[in-house]
Amino acid sequence: MRRGRIAGIIEPEDSDGFRRRGVLRVLAVLALGISVLALLISSASTPYQPANARISGQTILAGFALIDQHKDTMMLCKAGVPCPPVPSPPHVPNDVKGVDLVYGTNDDCPHCSAYCAPASIAMIATFRGVGLPFTQQDDIYDAGKKTAGEIQGNGIIETHGMGMFSGILGTGSPWEVQDAFNWSIGLHIQHNQGDGTALTAAQLESYIVLGHPVLWLDHGGFPENLSSQAYSSSYTAEQGHAKVIAGYYNNDTADRVDDLCLIFDPWPEYNDKGILPVNATKGPGGSFDPYWLPLNDVNLSDPLDQYLVDTWPDIPEFQDVVLPVLGTVLAATAASAIVRRRTEPRD
Repeated sequence: MRRGRIAGIIEPEDSDGFRRRGVLRVLAVLALGISVLALLISSASTPYQPANARISGQTILAGFALIDQHKDTMMLCKAGVPCPPVPSPPHVPNDVKGVDLVYGTNDDCPHCSAYCAPASIAMIATFRGVGLPFTQQDDIYDAGKKTAGEIQGNGIIETHGMGMFSGILGTGSPWEVQDAFNWSIGLHIQHNQGDGTALTAAQLESYIVLGHPVLWLDHGGFPENLSSQAYSSSYTAEQGHAKVIAGYYNNDTADRVDDLCLIFDPWPEYNDKGILPVNATKGPGGSFDPYWLPLNDVNLSDPLDQYLVDTWPDIPEFQDVVLPVLGTVLAATAASAIVRRRTEPRD
């Protein structure tokens, strides 16, 4: 028997017709699901918001790039020698070492030596697709620095080689790095050991998995060959060395003892001289910088360290987005087939 619709007349139809129509409906739903997945893949690949690269417990922020600390505009510095009294051109990334090509000597550029925080902020701003001048280290420094005679946001540098304070609890020093971060990238979340907002390993991994690079203000973590002319010894405890955590590797184990953090360090000597910080191992592709550092060496329990995280929307991993949607599509397909089987007549 056959049933069909002709001019409003309902006629019988055999079971083969039902099966063919059921298959077409299933294929239509699956086609819709594939279209949704294609759309998600496309949206996950948009510039500056890429899906994270994750392989066997390892997450690295796709598209995140190293930027070395250095003076990067024609901005005038009025602090005096060695800076000329006129606007000077940008310095090459490894100009920290000066004309003698040796890191840590007196001819090292004071701007390039002191710009770890501006460079680290510039990395995150660039990753987020922020435009000029918010990715320029001179401007970031000028917008955040407000002590020792620096005038914020006037387009002139008055304090080369001073570095930036981060307002460590109990010291009374100002929030300069935080001001620069807010100016460049936007509002942030800050974690400190001393005020009950300590960053845990689980939180750190979660930030990376969801696409948030973490600005690490490592107090006491200065590069070994930083010029003694760049920082006064009285400032070291309150300034530290800024770098960015943009990858996490849990080694597929439940404990945190063997976890690693991928550090993007703005200090240019590591790649320039082919060396690594203490206890670090080479990064992806055998790079000296970024490098993998044991979580124990990051030392989340250090009472002086601070961690700044942007408040941009999360970037879920590809698998976290696709699997729920795929499950919904398949569930809808199954439910549709069940309804049809229950409602369609049988021979």
